[in-house]
Amino acid sequence: MGRTYHERWIEACIDYDSVGERLTLDDIRNYQLRKIRETIDYVKENSNFYREKLKSISSYDIKNFDDFAMKVPFTFSEELCNRPQDFLCVSQHMISRIVTLKTSGTSGDSKRVFFTENDLERTIDFFHNGMKYLVSKGDNVLILMPGDYYGSIGDLLKKGLKRLGCNAIILGPVEDSLEVLDILNQDDIDCIVGIPVQIYQIARFKTSNKKYNGIKLKSILMSADYVPKSIVNVVEKSFNCKVFNHYGMTEMGFGGGVECEYTSGYHLREADIYFEIINPISGEVLSPGNEGEIVFTTLTREGMPLIRYRTGDMAKFKTGSCKCSSILPRMDYVKGRILEMIRIEDVDISIGILDEAMFTIENLLDYKARFKNDNIIQIWTKFIDSEISINQQIIEETLKKSILGNLIRDGKLIIEYVGEMKDTEIST
Repeated sequence: MGRTYHERWIEACIDYDSVGERLTLDDIRNYQLRKIRETIDYVKENSNFYREKLKSISSYDIKNFDDFAMKVPFTFSEELCNRPQDFLCVSQHMISRIVTLKTSGTSGDSKRVFFTENDLERTIDFFHNGMKYLVSKGDNVLILMPGDYYGSIGDLLKKGLKRLGCNAIILGPVEDSLEVLDILNQDDIDCIVGIPVQIYQIARFKTSNKKYNGIKLKSILMSADYVPKSIVNVVEKSFNCKVFNHYGMTEMGFGGGVECEYTSGYHLREADIYFEIINPISGEVLSPGNEGEIVFTTLTREGMPLIRYRTGDMAKFKTGSCKCSSILPRMDYVKGRILEMIRIEDVDISIGILDEAMFTIENLLDYKARFKNDNIIQIWTKFIDSEISINQQIIEETLKKSILGNLIRDGKLIIEYVGEMKDTEIST
């Protein structure tokens, strides 16, 4: 069987030189364990934060991944908020890009993530290879992501696409879905990349207006920490093309994993990042098939390495192999954020569960929800056609078809429809 794009990329990254022999998972794991030890040595020498946090740990103590899980503590988002400068392993003049991330905490602190030129190059390289599943030389790609600044995700993606011989146009986050559809209608665009909800809104407008029936795309990439399957279904049906998902976050260096042509889970950025799934309460590392919190360790980061960083995202490693024949493990789709989950009876309720149900409503453009108390969910909606209203009954009947159905029927979960949203929120 032939090597996949991901395998070829990893072979190049790790200088795999076994002539005539295919890369194995053991080869990758041996490389990752070696890079973990090197990273521990590197941060203890150069990072004030890790010099203190790992003072009782030696890289020589890490003989295997069990040692790594048992002996090396987690890094928490709060620590990154409180002491971002202390994570740095290089002087400030070597930093090419700083990203400030807002947090939902009450302290008002923001996470600041630092990248050197080499760090940005690793991301460009990953994007260059990951996009091979979606586009070919000469294709035109419309990027609906932030790209005004050097080292922004749009800028890095454009550079990766250029290496594929593709022409990338950065439009930025969507403020007007019809404007995007007009561009797709007039220009020869083969692929679009953007935020799931915004692409979903474009798809809904396209379906509702015959003017855009002629739009033809080769592929669509939706990039975020969480992509509802209901959104994928709407977008695939509207554009009649394959929809790929990408998982990443800024702390990872934007790129974490992307689907292959079989769209059955993320093939991960194994050359640059080591991933674990843990029990969010006990911290125990979980085996494939068990859902837990995603934890990652950067293996090649120069400016701000992160060791066993807890993302707060819920997912699991898939069991079985992918149809693409890759030897790489796959991560299943992210289910949402742990802190956003509320448990009623034995059901964990998250925005992901609501998304999967709500985005099946035909006239829905967007919605927002909040927990009023322990068993009441308030919902606001925004719809495409104001003459076709969405009401309490439609929302209740839709949610009853989800795993929330028994809770609603038994009166243990109350859905309270508040009314129409004033504006849809633009993610930047």
